[in-house]
Amino acid sequence: MKFLSFLFNHTKVKPDIELLPEAVLLVAGTGEIIDFNNNAQNLFGLDNFDNYDLLDLFDGGYNLVIDLAKTGNSSTVRSKLNPNDERYFELKASNYSSDGELILISIRDVTNTQKMLNKLIFEHEFLNKITKEKNLFITKISTELTSPLHSINGFSQAVLEGLSGNINEKQEKYLKIINKNSEQLLDLINKITEYSKLESGIYDYEFKPFDFVSLMTDIFNEYKPLADEKKLILNVDLNKLTKRGCYNDENIVKKIIQYLIDTAIKTTDTGSIKIEISTPSMEFLEIAGFNLEENADEKAFLMFKISDTSSGFVENERDVVFNPYADVEKSIIKKTLNKNLTMGIVYLLVKLVKGKIWVDTEQTNGRAFTFVIPAEKIGAKI
Repeated sequence: MKFLSFLFNHTKVKPDIELLPEAVLLVAGTGEIIDFNNNAQNLFGLDNFDNYDLLDLFDGGYNLVIDLAKTGNSSTVRSKLNPNDERYFELKASNYSSDGELILISIRDVTNTQKMLNKLIFEHEFLNKITKEKNLFITKISTELTSPLHSINGFSQAVLEGLSGNINEKQEKYLKIINKNSEQLLDLINKITEYSKLESGIYDYEFKPFDFVSLMTDIFNEYKPLADEKKLILNVDLNKLTKRGCYNDENIVKKIIQYLIDTAIKTTDTGSIKIEISTPSMEFLEIAGFNLEENADEKAFLMFKISDTSSGFVENERDVVFNPYADVEKSIIKKTLNKNLTMGIVYLLVKLVKGKIWVDTEQTNGRAFTFVIPAEKIGAKI
């Protein structure tokens, strides 16, 4: 191709196109095919091109060729010679003469590659459609799934509290088991429903200003008793925070932080959970892959780091922690199913509010998750 590009850009006289390794057509400014090589004859199965226009050969015709010659781009087109024979060509073109009256076109058969790509695109779209239909189905029947569980949980709790009369020790033990398991199942179904809504793109959200310090105070007060119950230290560090105001979806931001803290408390037996909030540098934001507005600055974003002193990640878990469908080792499936589903929800919630989340690889002990979200209207292009 370097030889061909050299000819395209530097040749002043008509090249010997038989020397070129690909199928080549030389076209006049009128769109007329004035020369071709044997490779072109073999590619199209024609002895000559006297009665053919470019539009007879492939989609786009001469107008496409002119555009390719101007931009230097390539294009994949479908052959039009035989509608029953699905063939695809990659076209490249360049002005052969300085006045643009002659254009040299190189043509490569990419049928196998394009058919494979078309198949992959079709399968991807089909799977997306199936996934969306599945998620919509789960969402629609969520009430039918949760209502019986609410009844089981509510009535078992009422019996435990003695509203139906006295119960013996054995009955109390069984009722507590029923109550605990119904709560766990209800939590799992609610998370499956929430994940389905997020995956299907039907999750409601609204960006508006709110007081971030007040939000963090509420979250701290909510989870401090749970941490104290396990004798864990819960620490929220706001020292690097430069402002109180935040422009995002308050409910979703709150839910993200709640899920991460709740998971940290459940998986940590001794030590502490720490939440650090800061404003990332512009260099960090660019490295993280944010598409920044020209007038954005560090204050337009908030960065959260939630770390704990748990036993950390089990083998291979770090790579699939945000994937609830991951093929986790059978020995730990029961322990990780709910946790991975929660992390999958967190990942999609962060994405929904235009942020990014990752596992902090610098953490040597325990776990650490870091996520960044826009905190102003002017920040990331949303």
